[in-house]
Amino acid sequence: MKKLTFLTMVAIAALMFTSCSKNDYKSFVGTWGVEKIEYYNIDYAGNPIAASLETFTYDPNDTNNGIHLIFKANKTGEMRDSAIDSLPKIQNGDTIYFPCPDTVVVTTFTYSYDKNDKSLYMNMSNTARPYKLQIQDMTDNSFIYENEYGIDYMEKAYLKRVSNSTKSASRNVPSHPHNRPGSLFGNR
Repeated sequence: MKKLTFLTMVAIAALMFTSCSKNDYKSFVGTWGVEKIEYYNIDYAGNPIAASLETFTYDPNDTNNGIHLIFKANKTGEMRDSAIDSLPKIQNGDTIYFPCPDTVVVTTFTYSYDKNDKSLYMNMSNTARPYKLQIQDMTDNSFIYENEYGIDYMEKAYLKRVSNSTKSASRNVPSHPHNRPGSLFGNR
């Protein structure tokens, strides 16, 4: 009888543990606005090289000149980037940027979260490679991630929760000063 009780307790504990870990992604559900993005190179020891640091700041609540990630409960979402004023087009092998004020680029994605590894995995519809974002800090209202988007090239983003809602914002507008192929927010 003691053995049966012990096995039942172990089974219940295992069920509770796996049930909790399956829902870890739900802490992301909602709309998040980008507050700051930092791009920098790292040295051989993994430390940031100060001279390479570039910082871009945004108002997380600004739907006219900001970047928003909308995470839905079904593990899908969209990135709404209204902080751009030009779009790239390849012509005769050269990349040419065309002015496109008042543009909103919407990119859909799927995602998952591994709480033990503190990794947010995102599969963007505009790229074949998945992103592995290392979550550095996470609260109910903010999170910070680091993404090594190239050898020794880092992207660090600070996001604030704008809403628990997953409804898309309406129209948005310009001024995106970076184009970094391979990074999450700079990839066009």
